Amino acid sequence: MTSTPADLPMPAPGLKTDTVRVGDAVVCVLAGDLHTGTQAIGYQALNEALQYGPAVLAVDLDAVELFTADGLNLLLALQDTARDRGVPLVLVAPSAPVRRVLDVTGAAEAFTIRSTIAEATAGYRP
Repeated sequence: MTSTPADLPMPAPGLKTDTVRVGDAVVCVLAGDLHTGTQAIGYQALNEALQYGPAVLAVDLDAVELFTADGLNLLLALQDTARDRGVPLVLVAPSAPVRRVLDVTGAAEAFTIRSTIAEATAGYRP
């Protein structure tokens, strides 16, 4: 039996997202690959998280396996949008690929980075 491309299942998106409220904070978890092909998925999830009007937006990057300049550009744009809305942005536990891009580009200094969600949301919980 042979399969044609139309018969094959579509691959799962390379980026999975989950958003949860922790007190007055919102945590958006990104897992998988963050690159040009998945940037729109990340953009949608992060902008929807901002719509909740959180006291702080924490972006958990611990499970990001591939992180390119497109991912960095997404985070930088998010930071600008969050700042315009008066919402602090905190990056949580950047994985080694994320940390590498942040360090090589010097962008690590532009973000508040914490090791845990508890540290990121401290002071923003009721």
